[in-house]
Amino acid sequence: MAVTRTNTVQNPGGVKVKTSSGQFLHFRLDAAGPKPLFSFESNVKGVLFQNTDFPNDPTSSYEWDHLKNPSDIQQLELLELALTFLTNAKYTYTVELRDSVGTNTTVLQISYDGAPTDFAAESFRVVIV
Repeated sequence: MAVTRTNTVQNPGGVKVKTSSGQFLHFRLDAAGPKPLFSFESNVKGVLFQNTDFPNDPTSSYEWDHLKNPSDIQQLELLELALTFLTNAKYTYTVELRDSVGTNTTVLQISYDGAPTDFAAESFRVVIV
């Protein structure tokens, strides 16, 4: 069975982030199932997070920030989330552009439904402006 992908906010392919004014990316992965399996990777730094890196794993929601630390900032970085459906049937992936004054803009929100043999990946490029 192929993964069913449902866009709430379609992947823009690239996200402009003005890190000099305090903007950063906030990620949330919601999982419906007993044991989510995922990996969040950068084409520059390799694997940044896996579900096992979170102290409360397994859980129904994982959240993390990227580009708050100056050492994270890489021009044209490709970020990819890889999902496995082995023990988890559904995921919802949300990416928000946030800033230091509390403004949040959803730049990507996609739900995925799959069978135990399925895999899915979602990626976008980061443009520092």
